Amino acid sequence: MKESDIQIDVVNWLKSKQSDYRMRFFSIPNEGQRKVWFLNKLVRMGLKSGVPDLVIEFPEGRMVYLEIKAEKGKLSETQQNWLKVSNLFHTPHYVLYGSVESNKSHLEGILDLYPDAKIKKAENSPLLPQEV
Repeated sequence: MKESDIQIDVVNWLKSKQSDYRMRFFSIPNEGQRKVWFLNKLVRMGLKSGVPDLVIEFPEGRMVYLEIKAEKGKLSETQQNWLKVSNLFHTPHYVLYGSVESNKSHLEGILDLYPDAKIKKAENSPLLPQEV
């Protein structure tokens, strides 16, 4: 399974949890081939090599980085450096290898990091999933 397909599955899983958790997530498109002039412009705009695939944000400014890898994928040197700095900054940073199914406990563990983000049954979320 390709990393892009796994990432789509992870995004779909996160979407399925938005009715239960206050969170939003986004991808930072940081792959693909570009013309040199455009790549230089993106770098000047702040593009960084090694940025994780997904960022999940929870209430009170808390966030988690999520790097997606195929089952036998390896972190690049810049991804390893990003992970090391995340550890220094105490920013939760996870690397998932393989399918959503094989990583369900890891994904659920990420949501469990912030129990106050869980929406109580009688409570309405201030933001609907399609708004974030």
